[in-house]
Amino acid sequence: MKLKSIFSILFLSIAALTISCTSLPLDEHIDHNAEWSVVIESLENPNEQVTIKNSDATTVAVRAGNTLHYENIGGRDIDLTITYAKSESCKGALEILPVITNNEKGWMVRSFDAPTLANIKADIEDAFLVPLGTGFRIPVKNSLALYDALKRGEDPEKHLGKKYRWKWDGEKECFGISVGYPSEHCTMQWGALQRKSGGIYFASHDSRFSYKYLNISLNPVTKDVQLGFRYMLECFPGERVEVAPTLYKPYEGEWYECGDTYREWFLAHRTITERPEWVKNCTGWLLAILKQQNDEVIIPYEEIGGLLADAAEERGIDILGLFGRGIGGHDRFYPDYRPDPKMGGEKAIKRGIAEAKAKGKRVVLYTNGQLLDMDGTPQYWPDTGRVISVRKRDGEIWKQTYHKYDSAPARHFGLACHSCDIWREKMLSLAKEANDLGADGILYDQLAVFKPIYCYNPDHGHRVPKIVYEADRLDNMAYVQREMSKINPEFVVMTEGLADYELNSVGMFHGYCRGAIVPPKAEMRQRFDDKGTVQYFTEMFHYTFPENVMTMRMTSPSNSRFSMNYNLSFGFRNELELRYAADREYLKSKRVPKIEDYVNVRTVSSIKIIREMEEAGDAEASVKYYKQTLDFQQKHAELMKHGKYLAGNGVKFTASSQYAMANAWMTHDGSKLGILVWNMSDEEISYNVDYKGYKATAVCAPDKERVQLGDKLGAQSLHLVIFEKK
Repeated sequence: MKLKSIFSILFLSIAALTISCTSLPLDEHIDHNAEWSVVIESLENPNEQVTIKNSDATTVAVRAGNTLHYENIGGRDIDLTITYAKSESCKGALEILPVITNNEKGWMVRSFDAPTLANIKADIEDAFLVPLGTGFRIPVKNSLALYDALKRGEDPEKHLGKKYRWKWDGEKECFGISVGYPSEHCTMQWGALQRKSGGIYFASHDSRFSYKYLNISLNPVTKDVQLGFRYMLECFPGERVEVAPTLYKPYEGEWYECGDTYREWFLAHRTITERPEWVKNCTGWLLAILKQQNDEVIIPYEEIGGLLADAAEERGIDILGLFGRGIGGHDRFYPDYRPDPKMGGEKAIKRGIAEAKAKGKRVVLYTNGQLLDMDGTPQYWPDTGRVISVRKRDGEIWKQTYHKYDSAPARHFGLACHSCDIWREKMLSLAKEANDLGADGILYDQLAVFKPIYCYNPDHGHRVPKIVYEADRLDNMAYVQREMSKINPEFVVMTEGLADYELNSVGMFHGYCRGAIVPPKAEMRQRFDDKGTVQYFTEMFHYTFPENVMTMRMTSPSNSRFSMNYNLSFGFRNELELRYAADREYLKSKRVPKIEDYVNVRTVSSIKIIREMEEAGDAEASVKYYKQTLDFQQKHAELMKHGKYLAGNGVKFTASSQYAMANAWMTHDGSKLGILVWNMSDEEISYNVDYKGYKATAVCAPDKERVQLGDKLGAQSLHLVIFEKK
């Protein structure tokens, strides 16, 4: 089919709402100069795609009143209309509500880049807030400095690193970031251009929580900023699709207004699941891999209630997370998690769980939420796993490979399609099995880590292609949580990663995302001396959703003083990990392993693990501070676990060092306030903290019996200042 005939039938209609705004007339920034594009894909040959843009040289925009009509797009006859209707209910915001009607046989509309907020100039003091992980801040002036470095011929990765995703686009000559929602890389549907006073909130108030990309770009020469979303679709011939809305709204105060706006909208469309009391009060978990991929037993079942429970008790941890608990070990034989007869079988693991619970510990069992072992599950893969696996556009199976030991072969996994009822029922049956073993919950690994994908498998009963790991993933998690609550109201469903759309089903997140993984001290400090191109802004997610319970990730059997203070400052629950034989030895003997102790391990940097143990310092002192901080968090649970997390909102704080910060919690009745001051410098500091309408009455610390108001704060230490309402 010729492209001209394709274009002549595709119809795109976009309706948007706006009112005049004296501080920032947004409608002037998004009409004639607005950028948009659609991508269409052939249903006969998915590799054949066509992108249609309004920036084609021949595009003509005609305005009549409040209607904007694009004609002769790309030199072809495409009927596309953008309509603006004014409404007082928009509260100064511009909201774009696109509707796509596709009448072209044989072609699907795959994506739509909504009109961006363009021709906004960045000031040197501006910064972008991005919901990457728990949150990141990108200062404009540091990006301009980076541009100067690029002109000098320096490698951009030297300043950015691949992990941060703020990239230089040499063709467009701009910096940009594009992160896919919902995933660990984009955990909420909002971002902001933060200015010295006020800024622009941009969001997709999408109650379907659908697949999309949050996009930001900055031209370092012209200072032009573009903010917007790309929406991933499956609009088939003859269908009319209401695309998710894009909202642009100026705000006058601090960034907290953005979090409040998004939260208010979210709670009007989504209920946050009620967590059992033991989850609300938990201190964290000891993650232990019982058996590894190479068949090596790290922790036999008989030590669950012994070594593991005792190590957790010594540190104040109240949950055991049992990974590698099945016959195949960790990352092998999925979805077969039968207890290993070599480790004592079902009776032994039940007994170990019961002994741990008798010591006051809760137990959560690991299950992977998507991986199907292609190599080692003869009873599942050939007849079921192969059939329910996601397939790519070329018909190949989506795969993940994990090769953890030199002494064992790599394992290859297909990805289960969550639109298959077979997989949903398998997830539920695994949760029931965990409950029958005596566990208090189940972790479905990876289900808040990766963004949605398209499935081209024609055997699943869904149309092809189909966006999966979107509504289907969410529905499956909610289904399991709902069914398990009928069986055991205390049973909790967990997953790895972070994504707000799962707050209606996930009782606790196993923190795996930027910000939940403890940053190096030097990188965290960059935020406070304003040298980093991309800075940790960890409070962004927790301020928006303070009731969320998530562990801080530390892939080591020890935690440094810095990581424990980080944990408390941002409202995490702690995590300790025991993954390898050398880790177990450290737990028992307190001896820091040598590099050769990890010689057979492929997927971990032994140098990094050893460095973390060395940074923790004396093992006995480290364990002592570990317990002190968790006990401290529990002692002040009224604020630090059950209160409203305010971050720095309303806090007046000064300190003699730039490497210090203050985060606040308030009781829900507003009668009490606590401000945690963290000195992350290596020197003692003096500080002053205040909060309007409240009076400081006391100060306390996790590692000191007595502290007085006005006392200096030691290096790498914490003070919690208690306030009462005046």
